[in-house]
This record gives sequence, C-alpha cells and structure tokens, in this order.
Amino acid sequence: MNGKLRKSLIFSFCMLAMLITICYQVPFVHADNWWTAFTARTDVNLDLKVDMKDLGVVAHAFGARSGSLLWNADCDINGDSALDMKDVATVAKNFGWVGSTPSPTTLIVSSTTSLYETGVEDQMKTVFQAKFPWITINFLSQGTGAAIQTAMRGDADMIMVHDPAQENTFLVSGYGVNRKIIASNFFIMVGPQGDPANIAGMAPLDALKRIKTLGEQGQALWVSRGDGSGTNSKEKNLWKAAGINWTQIRTETSWYKETGQGMTATLLVANELGGYTLSDTASYLTNTNAGNIQMEIVVQANKDLLNVYSVIADNPLNANLTSTNFVASMLFIHFLVSSEGQNLLANYGTSTFGAPLFTPFVPLVSTGSNATLLSWIQNYAYIPSNVTECPSAYRYDAGIFYSYNWDTI
Repeated sequence: MNGKLRKSLIFSFCMLAMLITICYQVPFVHADNWWTAFTARTDVNLDLKVDMKDLGVVAHAFGARSGSLLWNADCDINGDSALDMKDVATVAKNFGWVGSTPSPTTLIVSSTTSLYETGVEDQMKTVFQAKFPWITINFLSQGTGAAIQTAMRGDADMIMVHDPAQENTFLVSGYGVNRKIIASNFFIMVGPQGDPANIAGMAPLDALKRIKTLGEQGQALWVSRGDGSGTNSKEKNLWKAAGINWTQIRTETSWYKETGQGMTATLLVANELGGYTLSDTASYLTNTNAGNIQMEIVVQANKDLLNVYSVIADNPLNANLTSTNFVASMLFIHFLVSSEGQNLLANYGTSTFGAPLFTPFVPLVSTGSNATLLSWIQNYAYIPSNVTECPSAYRYDAGIFYSYNWDTI
C-alpha cells in the first residue's frame, strides 16, 4: 500500500469515527490521573489538543491487541487491551479540545554518573523539554547509592539508576513506585595497553582471581570506584561470585585502590596508575574517544557483566515525599519508554562511535528480537527474578504503563 493511499484511508477512517460519535455515546472508563492532571486522556500525543494527529495515531494502531506489533497502549482509551472503534470514537468525540499550557515547573532527576558522563542526559533534556517546554529538567549526577539517598530525602523527584538490588530496596521501603526498565549495555574490564596481567579473553571471575594473585605479588593493580554506585555494587558481586572476600581485599591497599569517585575519575586514576578497573561500556568509549585515557578492553561483555538502567518515580503517598513532582516524573518516564525516547537511546553514540551505547529495552521485550539478551535481563533485573519489572504492590496511578502482556502482573 503506497503512502498516499494509506493516508487517505486513515483520513476516511477518522471521519467515520467522528460520525459514529453522533450515533452513540462511548463510555470513558480508563483513567490515568497523572495524564489527566495536565491534558485530556484523548490527547494521545500529549500536545495539549485533540486533533487529526491523535485520530491518526489511533487509526494507525486500529485492530491491535496488547502484545501485538502495532500495539500502542496510549491509544487504549478505555483500557480493554484492544484498539477498536470504541477508542477511535472516544477520541473523535473530543475532537477540537484544546488545553491550556501548564504552569512552569522543575523536575529533579537523581541519576547515575555513567549516564551523565556519556552526554545522553543532555540529549534527553533537549528533546523532552522541546516536547514539554513548561518542564525544566535538572539532573543530579551521583553514584546509584547516593542518587537513591537523595530521592529518599525528598531532594529529587525520581531516580534513573542501574542496580536492581538497591532499586528493589527503594521500592520495598516505600520510597518509589512505577519502576520501568529503559535500556541496557554491558560492563567491561579495562586495563593498561599490552595487558601486563595477561587476562584478555578470560571469563570475568577468572580474570579477577588472576588480578588478585598478581596484585598480592606486586604485579598488578585494581582500581575500584568504592562509592556505593551501581558499578561498585556490580564489582562487589563479581568478587563474591569469584569466591573472594571483598571486605578483606579492600584492606590490601598495596594493589587494591579505591577512588570514592565517579566513573570518569576512576578511569583517569586507573589510566595513570596502569591499573585495571570495571567500567560501563559507554563511559569507557566516551573517555577513550575524548583522549582522556589510553586503556584497552581486556574482558568483553557477557552475562556476568550485564548492566541494566531503570527509572523509578518517588512515591507521592510517602509522608516524606508529598511534595514530589509526580506528574512531571510520570511524563518523563512515559517519554523514555515511548518510541521517541527508545529511539533516542537506540541511536545515541552511533555517529561518534559507529555503534549505539545502549540497547533500548521496550523494542527488545516487545519483539523478542534477541531472546538470549532478554532472558539475561529478566533473570538479572526483574523483581523478583524473571517475574516483572515492577511488582503490582509498588505501582501507583500507573495506568497504561503495565498493560502489555509481556510484563507479568
């Protein structure tokens, strides 16, 4: 079907829907309070008006059911997991509605340093604020542990981090709601050029064992962030899996060094000392490209080095977080898991590095395009493992966020 014919059919379809609304009333039964706090639920593209663009989006997805290729939860106006004439007619009924621009507001996102240092947050800010110009985003770049503590104090409206265990604690403790996984990449082990410890190609746990042995012999150095970040948590879990007592080795300061700083600072120290360290792929490539470090990847991405990024809104029902900007948080989360936000992540880094720095999660889980990677993410980052990205007990006014059949409820 050519483009002109498709557009003509969509236009005719939308006109039919508008006529249908004259004949009968369509009950509006599905509500998303965060959505309707600033616009109509039938404003499918969130541009503060209901027009042909909204009807076109719904018509394009017409006939889809939850989990199918064309499924678009934003268009499921009545929440019955089917995009049919009821949804089209409801949008058509409100055709011509125009809302008013909300008052200016600020959204504070406490995030991991690895996202900030790649520059992707600047891109997110630019695109999101162009779409929602009344919202100003401020990112607070910290390690995951510090980022979560900031949100728990009420000094941030939401978090964007990469440590499933700490995220689960944030949810269970009553501080967060509506967790959504947005993307993944991998941690890597990097070291001096020439790889003096000769660990290239080893499995991660074997590489750590060798570094410890050589370190105690004065022949290798390991540089840790030591800052309670997601990267630091991953490192400690790897030492544990290797059968090595992390509490003990961190006292062996002749070879085990802690920076207490972010990823870029830690890479700079490792580069200067000729040591090895654990880094997320994006931070390593960004710093290498900028000429900040001259290190090489010695242990490549694999299941043990999986790195998953998630977002969580502050829980507005928590007595300490009643002033949180919940509506803006939900808008930003919605943006990140939308096709626009996921495409941003899918393409980020391609022009600079020849390949993207992140694998967006929604296309992966919707299409099953990489079953192996998906199973790794579900096993590592779902709560509980292999069950769901966010248990129902920790969802609030989530609406369409968990209407997909791939997310077990």
